[in-house]
Parts: sequence; structure tokens; C-alpha cells
Amino acid sequence: HHTAMAVQDMDRAKTFYCDLLGFEIDWERPEYGGKPFANVVGMTEAKAHVVMLKGYGTRLELFTYHTPEGAKCEPKRQCDFGLTHFAFTVKGIHDIYQRLSEAGVRFNCPPQNLRAGVWATYLKDPEGVTIEFVQYDES
Repeated sequence: HHTAMAVQDMDRAKTFYCDLLGFEIDWERPEYGGKPFANVVGMTEAKAHVVMLKGYGTRLELFTYHTPEGAKCEPKRQCDFGLTHFAFTVKGIHDIYQRLSEAGVRFNCPPQNLRAGVWATYLKDPEGVTIEFVQYDES
């Protein structure tokens, strides 16, 4: 159904995911809280600004917690344990790479031909989260 992540700067995240990557806001709750929410996330008195985005055939849920305050973490390397990246299937990967590079988005490299008909590249969101774009050429 969706992938979720906590972000430090909701405005910057919405600008990146919506304006640059093309997601749309499905719904937004600037002051989401209450006992059921706190129970589900496992944090007493949890309150957050929550935005559900949709695009690329999936949904992405962004949280900025008002309470409790989140700990700042360093971006993970791909070899570190736990989740390391999420991926979106795209068409026109080379054009997307060019447009986003010109907008200042950081990529590890230009799209690479991993095997016949498969192109991929990794990029970083404004908070250092790794995203993979992958293109499957039609035969």
C-alpha cells in the first residue's frame, strides 16, 4: 500500500517529491494525533504533520513529528543493515536524470545498463534517503 518515512523538513520534502519527482498529495493532516495514532506508532502523545503522496504506482507517507522529537540520523550506506533504498519504475530514465541533475539532485552516477533492457541509477532526496530509478525497456 505505501512506504513511510519521517522527514525533518516537510516543506522541503513536499517540494522535492511533488515538484521535482511528480508525486501528488493524496491527503495532508498538519496536526495528526490522538490515542489511536499514538497506539499504532507505539509512542505515547505522538503528534505529527502527515502527508500521503501518490505516484509511480505507489504511495509515500511523510511524517514530521511534533512530539516526540526524532533523533537525527546519518544517511545509510547500501551495505548497512536495514532498509537501504526504495525504487520507482520510470520511463525516460535518461531525460529524468538530466532534468533532475540540472535541478541540483545528487545522483551516484548516470543511468547504468545493468543487463539487457534494464537501466538504473540511485539518487538522494534532500535528507539523504536513497531512491532508485529503474527502467525496463520493452522488447
